Amino acid sequence: MTTKNILLTTTLSLFAILSIAMIPNYEAFAEEEKSGYKMAENVKAVMTFTFRDGVEIHEFPSFSMTTDFVSNTGTTFEVKGVIGESPHLHKALDESYKYRLMIDSANGSWDYDYRYFDVDVDFLRDDIVFSSIGYYNCEILAYSAETLNSGDFESYTSSKSGFAIVDDIEFRCGGLNSNNPVDLSMYEGTFTDYATVPLDYTFAEDVRTIVTFDFENGQERIEYHGFYINSGFGETDDAGPEFSVERTLDFFPLLGKEIDTARKTSALPTSYNSDFNAKVEFVNGKSIRTIDYTDCRINGADIETKSDKEESFTGKSGFAIVQNIDFACAGIDTTNTGYGQMAGTTKVWKTTMTESIAPIHEYNMGQGATAKVIFTYRDGVEIINFPIFDQHNVLDRSYPTFTLEGIVGDFPMLYQRVDENLSIQSVQGSNYVENFDVDVNLMYGEETARVYNYSGCRVTDYEINSAMNKEETYIKGKFAFENTFDFECKGYTPNSPVYDAMFDTTTYAKTLNTGDLRNTDSWGPGFTVQE
Repeated sequence: MTTKNILLTTTLSLFAILSIAMIPNYEAFAEEEKSGYKMAENVKAVMTFTFRDGVEIHEFPSFSMTTDFVSNTGTTFEVKGVIGESPHLHKALDESYKYRLMIDSANGSWDYDYRYFDVDVDFLRDDIVFSSIGYYNCEILAYSAETLNSGDFESYTSSKSGFAIVDDIEFRCGGLNSNNPVDLSMYEGTFTDYATVPLDYTFAEDVRTIVTFDFENGQERIEYHGFYINSGFGETDDAGPEFSVERTLDFFPLLGKEIDTARKTSALPTSYNSDFNAKVEFVNGKSIRTIDYTDCRINGADIETKSDKEESFTGKSGFAIVQNIDFACAGIDTTNTGYGQMAGTTKVWKTTMTESIAPIHEYNMGQGATAKVIFTYRDGVEIINFPIFDQHNVLDRSYPTFTLEGIVGDFPMLYQRVDENLSIQSVQGSNYVENFDVDVNLMYGEETARVYNYSGCRVTDYEINSAMNKEETYIKGKFAFENTFDFECKGYTPNSPVYDAMFDTTTYAKTLNTGDLRNTDSWGPGFTVQE
């Protein structure tokens, strides 16, 4: 924020306070600041409620939109916080209960002093406002006081757990306005790389997701905590390519402008909503996977607070205010750099076939087996270990199917089959795509306990998702991007090496050969060696 903006903000604030002070019977109340809550990246929401009889400022640790910000389906939001001194807000709650029957009988036209009010939500990072939303003509939609607890003995016995009696309030408003703290025109025609400084979190296998948005009026490159493929790769997907992103709420001016444009035009079929492209890169020091989305629009967005029952309030965990954005696109393409670079790899079987062996991941499998998967393609072999192997019911009278899941990694040959299947989705039938064999070996160290041999397989769906555990992922700072592959095969043969070894009774005849005969020159008397 510039000095000019600071002076302007200070002047307006003083003017607002003096104006309020001059209104008779108009009371301003600021709740004592709550401290001790863990807020991811020090992002918090401060709300100013403007009633007819006064103003209150509250810092609820939990703020969430309960209707989509973009779609024209209503304007509602919810807050949660420990019950404290909130005279005007509690008066509004009490009167909404008192006059609820009169409102119903009057078809919603009954009015009273605390029925309608405005709410300004300021979002701060390190106590500096970076974005705000102004809700107007709001009313109480739902309200309850509840006690949050673990649901078991921990709330009573653990010092890290406990109880939290909170207000849970949902509001319905007549509309909203996005208030940007800076002039967006200064970003027109620029390229801003917000991913230059990586997010200060730990990512499994150090795999990170970066999205470059190419808008009509500029470009922004942003790293995200969460990424989700919603549709586009599945053989049965009816919708076009769609994906979603998630990260702690922050200020990205060009992306924010696109969100506002999508909201303003969502209910107007004749309005113009510009398209843009999005390049999604998965990197771990090098690019391992790229997905290019073209002609995209924003079809959903919201802000929510991730928390976990009482743990967020008692200090065992915390809160994370995040923004979720959904995108719908017209086209999708992929870049598999690793596959094109495999020409110089070691040849096997004295043919032009290649071999790709992914690094072994040290997953914690407890006392269970590790799935070592061998893919045999037309042009080579690829070996990958996956922590998740789900075999679907093989007794069904249908083609055998199974699913593999694991961290996004450098699997060029498998990605090639995913991309080939994507390119022929408009062609019905599996004969138009290469079929390959998959051997799933369940292993304990070097010992194989079980083998599933699948033949004539193809990839039927592919997803990337972020494995998260509510707010805990943000508070502990650990994230994981997960690949999910669905396969359908023509053949299936199970094998049990341990069982086979029980009946391995093959013996070999002990027939003498010349090497087993004694040397004749050492035989006893009467036997001579003929010269």
